[in-house]
Amino acid sequence: MKMQKYTAPDMRSALRMVRTEHGPDALILWTRRAAGVVELTVATDPEAAVHAGTLAPALQVVGGEPLPARSMPAASRGEPPPVVTAMPPSVPEPSSRVESVVTPVIPEVRAPSRGTVTAMAAEAGIDGELKALRRLLETQLAALAWNDLTRRSPVIAELMRLLAALGVDRALAARLLDSVPATDDLGFARRMVLDGLQAEIPTLGDAWTEQGGTLVLTGPAGSGKTNALAALAARWVLRHGPSGAALVSAGETRLGAFEHLARLGRLLGVPTYQIGDVAELPELMKRLQDHRLVLVDTPAPGGRGEDIEAYGRGLAALRGIATVAVALPATLQATALRALAARHARWGATACILTRLDEALSLGGAISAVIGHRLPVAYVTEGTSLTDDLRPARGEELVERAVALVERHGTTADEDLLTRRMEGRLDVAS
Repeated sequence: MKMQKYTAPDMRSALRMVRTEHGPDALILWTRRAAGVVELTVATDPEAAVHAGTLAPALQVVGGEPLPARSMPAASRGEPPPVVTAMPPSVPEPSSRVESVVTPVIPEVRAPSRGTVTAMAAEAGIDGELKALRRLLETQLAALAWNDLTRRSPVIAELMRLLAALGVDRALAARLLDSVPATDDLGFARRMVLDGLQAEIPTLGDAWTEQGGTLVLTGPAGSGKTNALAALAARWVLRHGPSGAALVSAGETRLGAFEHLARLGRLLGVPTYQIGDVAELPELMKRLQDHRLVLVDTPAPGGRGEDIEAYGRGLAALRGIATVAVALPATLQATALRALAARHARWGATACILTRLDEALSLGGAISAVIGHRLPVAYVTEGTSLTDDLRPARGEELVERAVALVERHGTTADEDLLTRRMEGRLDVAS
């Protein structure tokens, strides 16, 4: 677009000049009356100016009145164009008809205020700079605090290194460190921290294979929940015999899921049932009310949002009817484990099974997830043996295994990680 300014004695002459040169496609941006003349600022398309000569005859009428010959452009009469510098005394005021044509254009063009947009952008830039400045200040103060801590309390600093290497999250680590009294004995302080971590882990023991119940096992694909369910069934049969137990496969969309469970049932001498969804479980439970242990294998939640929420509503509807337990694979990253535990706790899960411990490089993330969301650990699994690789969970064994993994793989926490953990103890705003 090209912007041009036109000056004429009155509005009618100014509009005529614009339409004669640019046709009806010219956009009037601004009008102003100054020093006895009218100024128009217009925006035009340069390509449209080529066709101005063909449009001129169609612009001889403005507001339904013929244009006076003397006011037509000089170029159309074969004369050089005049330069108007002042308004003659006899020129009448512009008609209301012309003003009504021009006036509605003004608010439409001025609506997107460039000044307002610029001010908003400036404000957003200042806000971003303030946040960056605060972040820089927090980092600098955290580095100073960490250096001061290593000088004043080397025992606490060493314990922070240990908890960070274990993979324990920052909030849990801070709570454990706050419970350690001031001491110079590193061995004593280390035992206190590890004992405190062990005491924080909620466990259930071997309640399901001793007392029975209805257990709905859920979890993501590949979490090992079907193997855990099979191991629970085998453990029940070895202890109580095949009577009183039943296996249920929920979800017809899983290829071969029922056949796999039915083969296990035939091997153990336990009946196997199939339902299309967990919503059908209450009706099936009426038929299985004489069974002491009912193990329900569920499909993994779908990948779409609506499928996941529908799956969660189905599990939440089982409160009071069955125990919902989630299989937490120890091979997942700490962030994924926390998200998985939080989601299933919201859906009504009241227990968990830690699976695939033999493949894990760290157990701190799994321990932090079950502590943070108060999901008692019933069993742990490692390997695929039905009779040997499922054991009741014990807090001391999990902590010992976590420490052993750190020592085996030589895991260490770098200074940057420890410095970032110090930021949680600072409040720059104060």
